Amino acid sequence: MAERVMTRDESIEYLLRRSQRRDDVFPIRREFIQARVQGQYGEEPTTGPGPLSKLLRAPYALELLLLVYAVTTGGDYGVTERSQLWGRAAGIYMLPDQKASMAVSRQWHHLEKLGLIERRQHGHLKRIVKLRERGRVGGITLPYTAPTGARGDVYFRVPFSYWRDGWHQTLGMPGKAVLLAAMSRRKETFTLPQDTRGARALGLGRHTVARGIEELLGHKLLVRAGTDEVVNARTMRGFEWVHTYRLAAPFDLNLSNSEIERLETEQLGLLPPGGDADRQAGQPG
Repeated sequence: MAERVMTRDESIEYLLRRSQRRDDVFPIRREFIQARVQGQYGEEPTTGPGPLSKLLRAPYALELLLLVYAVTTGGDYGVTERSQLWGRAAGIYMLPDQKASMAVSRQWHHLEKLGLIERRQHGHLKRIVKLRERGRVGGITLPYTAPTGARGDVYFRVPFSYWRDGWHQTLGMPGKAVLLAAMSRRKETFTLPQDTRGARALGLGRHTVARGIEELLGHKLLVRAGTDEVVNARTMRGFEWVHTYRLAAPFDLNLSNSEIERLETEQLGLLPPGGDADRQAGQPG
């Protein structure tokens, strides 16, 4: 009689419950999506691709990393589990044998090279310790600390519904990347630039952004909210019209304090819908 093996969903649920997060969400710093790039020759710092851009061709590594982000909550921000469990949870290898160790080890190695995790020996198993989401910069990694939300330490929250509602299997990599980027905007409505420069500021390629938007629209996780006029000095008139979007539940949970204040002011009738003080002065939102 064959012995029962945990399914992928059961393995994921075991890890999520292991985290003991009461609100069933976990944080990721925005720097995972967008890196802060120091300007040259006295120029102002700009934004560029974060580590997410280097995982677009490594779907298993991304799934493992998201699970590590979800399950680690304190102490050394590490977690020790068998390779077979990780393999099943990430969809890499489902059989309970030693081949899982090799398959999972390759993914950990990729994440370790990017400076997103560190592997430590823990008895006969490996302990996976998460590092700061910016990854390896100039050969240097930083230990993980809980994000504060202060300027320069902005984060967004990802719900466990990503797994429990099956989006980890339904969405392709463009959809997952744009979903994370959209949550990192922390606004009710936002733009997702599809030109090369704008997509790069999101940490993604323009084709990835375009495919991801269509994927999320098709699954009704993203909704077109309208259009907005934004500054674009490269156009003849210096402005352009772009689509604005809104995330649908359960991913519409990230609003900055300033966005909450704007919405409250809007409800009081002090600003027109979708407006803010800067846009009233002709500046992009």
